[in-house]
Amino acid sequence: MTSALIQTLDNALLTLCGLGYFRLTRDATILDRADYLMHYVREAPQPRVSILDVGCGSSATLLWLAPAADKVASYMGVDGNVEGQDRRFQNFPIRHAFRTVDLDKPWDFGRFDLVSCLEVLEHLIDDRSMFAKLCSQVAPHGRLLISTPSTPFVARMGKLIPGFDRVSPTQDGDHVRMGYTVDELRALAEANNMEILSVDWLSRYEAEELRQAFGALGPSRRLWQNLRYPRGVPEEAWVIGGDPAARADTYWSVGIYMKHKDA
Repeated sequence: MTSALIQTLDNALLTLCGLGYFRLTRDATILDRADYLMHYVREAPQPRVSILDVGCGSSATLLWLAPAADKVASYMGVDGNVEGQDRRFQNFPIRHAFRTVDLDKPWDFGRFDLVSCLEVLEHLIDDRSMFAKLCSQVAPHGRLLISTPSTPFVARMGKLIPGFDRVSPTQDGDHVRMGYTVDELRALAEANNMEILSVDWLSRYEAEELRQAFGALGPSRRLWQNLRYPRGVPEEAWVIGGDPAARADTYWSVGIYMKHKDA
């Protein structure tokens, strides 16, 4: 079965089955990020928020937002190829739009209450330009939410799991850097006159859990479909705030929540 056919089938099942299918087929890190975004949608200072989702992929995030439709004024998803997304969501309860865009080139879609860019920066060589464009889309009293792999976590797992810390020398869809440290993200925020409101942590995994998951998948490591973190309490999947020294190498991703300094 070709990858294009698999993608078509996946899109059809997402449209037909919705959140139930999404939960069963997406790895836990994607579910954690969706929950994380939902937290800040609900915490937004505005009664209803306009959302720009940069690097939206299959726009599964929009599907996840359905239970909070009363809190979402509008959603725009942008990525390198969003063909077919309008058909999938044609009867969706949230006002939405999709735009295909080369993220490396100049773009401007307006100003939004919440700009989200989750697990994208590590794929782009010119991350500084991307960060600046994200900040430019944030409304005066809006918020910017970014997550990336945590470099200390990736480095630690790379010593235990061959290939986990692999990076690509070219921008080919894989990671061009392992991730970011909190200090590196703070520097990007400072350079763009952004104030960090919270440093957060997503997707906690123990080394043996990842080792077993990767071993079971063998060479198909990019298809992390059944990677699960056993959560006794759902909030363990992501933590708002916390000491970077205690969390940076135990959580897969670091998230930062920001606003304009002069807002």
